Amino acid sequence: MKASFAIIMLLSLFLLSCDLDNEESLSQKEIRDILYDVSMDFNLGNTFGIMDHVHQEYRHNGKISYHLNEEINRRRDRFQLLEIEVIFIDINGDYAVAHTRDHYRSSIENVTFNEPEDSGYFSYFFRSNGTWLIYGNQQW
Repeated sequence: MKASFAIIMLLSLFLLSCDLDNEESLSQKEIRDILYDVSMDFNLGNTFGIMDHVHQEYRHNGKISYHLNEEINRRRDRFQLLEIEVIFIDINGDYAVAHTRDHYRSSIENVTFNEPEDSGYFSYFFRSNGTWLIYGNQQW
C-alpha cells in the first residue's frame, strides 16, 4: 500500500513538472516562430507582416512602433536578407527576452547584431491574451 502511494505521488510530481516544461517549451517555440516570421517577412519586403507581431503599446528606448517601422524600412533599404539565430530565450511569466544574433546581408556588406545588447528592437516580448508579441523594453 505504501509503495503504491509513493509511486502515485512520484507520477503526480512528474506529470506536474511536465506541464511547466511544456508551457515554457511552447512559449519558446512560439517566440522562435515569431522571429522566423520576422526574418521571412523582412526578406520578402513585407513590413506589414513584421508589424503584425508588434504590440500596440510597443516602446523601446524612447521609440514607439512608428519608429520601429521606420527602422525596419531603413534596414530594408540597406540589406536584402535577415537571418535571426536564436541563442536562448529567457521567459519570466508573461515577459520574455530573446537573445539572438541578427545577420543582415546585402551584396556589398554583412552585419551581425548581438541582441538585445546592440539594439534589441525584436528582443522583448509580452504575452497578451495568450499571444506573444514584440513589446520593446518599455524604457523611455
